[in-house]
Amino acid sequence: MRPATFNASRHLFLSCPQRIPPSIVALRCTLPVLARRANSSTTDERTLNQSAALLDSLMGSSSSLDLKTSSLSDILSPPAPPIQNSTPDASQMLIPPVSDPLLHFLASSLLNHGKRARAERIVSRTLLYIHALTRAPPLPILRHALITASPAVKCVSQKRSGKNVVRPAALTEKQRIRAGVHAVLAASKNKSGKTVEERLAREIIAVVNGDSKAITDKELMHKQAMVNRGNALVK
Repeated sequence: MRPATFNASRHLFLSCPQRIPPSIVALRCTLPVLARRANSSTTDERTLNQSAALLDSLMGSSSSLDLKTSSLSDILSPPAPPIQNSTPDASQMLIPPVSDPLLHFLASSLLNHGKRARAERIVSRTLLYIHALTRAPPLPILRHALITASPAVKCVSQKRSGKNVVRPAALTEKQRIRAGVHAVLAASKNKSGKTVEERLAREIIAVVNGDSKAITDKELMHKQAMVNRGNALVK
């Protein structure tokens, strides 16, 4: 073939795209798609490896979950519950009581003419006043104040051989709380406030701060018991 004829044939072949075989055109179109799929598969494999490493570090090397071989239902299914003993430990059963015994006892101390609903309403409003004055949880403050104002002993006056003798006696826990509640209620009458709950809240805060008459009476009781400790009955 002459050079002129070869150049003319080449120009005709390039200028007519329909003469290009369809397989070559399809291959040219699918090459970028295959490249993207190859990159995405590599990225997915790398992501799976990183996820498996992170899961092993969080759950320990004993983790039996394999992200490559597990199905989607296995991965999304909730873990099996741990095996519990038939007799659980009683110290781990944190079951709250129906009502707080300390609040119930305080309401009983405020009870007047059988009006328990009024006494419970006073206790609730006292807790509200404590929270408003301190911006803190009121129940721990109330518990700390009553325990602080509770004396450990009491002094009983007895007559021996024509003389009055002061004998100290230890108190049980219930007697201590009762004495502390009555001391706080008696000292709250001298506080400023229009209502009982406001005066009681101010007295409780004063007990926590350490400037209450209930604490002074408690210290005097302990000093008197210490002075007359020789008259105590020892079993």
